[in-house]
Amino acid sequence: MGRQGKKLGIVLAGALSALLLAVPLAHGAELTVDEYTEQAEPICKTNVDANKRIFKGTKQQIKNGKLKKASRSFSRATRAFGKTINQLAAVPKPAGYEAKIDKWLGLLRDEKDIIRKIGQALAAEKRAKAESFSVELNRNTNKANNAVISFGFDYCRLDSSRFG
Repeated sequence: MGRQGKKLGIVLAGALSALLLAVPLAHGAELTVDEYTEQAEPICKTNVDANKRIFKGTKQQIKNGKLKKASRSFSRATRAFGKTINQLAAVPKPAGYEAKIDKWLGLLRDEKDIIRKIGQALAAEKRAKAESFSVELNRNTNKANNAVISFGFDYCRLDSSRFG
């Protein structure tokens, strides 16, 4: 084999290596927990910022007995949170953590349903029922946070105190 043949062989070997390395990336390279967290946090931050706007003044509306008006905030938050959950579900999961993340996403879906129920109870002017759902929401929040505590989330850690 002459010089040209060796050069071509090296180029082909390099190209083949590049293709083999690119295949796992194209099919979703394995993420680490830190990389998953880096991808999830901006999604959650967007939702936290939206909820701050959505819930601005809602606590005062409830205190003043304007339950129907306050219920609109919960309806808007339910829709926004649903979009967030769908975006989080689309993030590739790190190997070995699929079940943990699926459990967390399930708890987030439960969270969304409870928020919707709070809004419905407020719309029906059933304050005691809304408060009961609020207690359920708090329990579910703790379960969701505990499911992924090892991920070191900030914005993806559910924290109702952020909304006043």
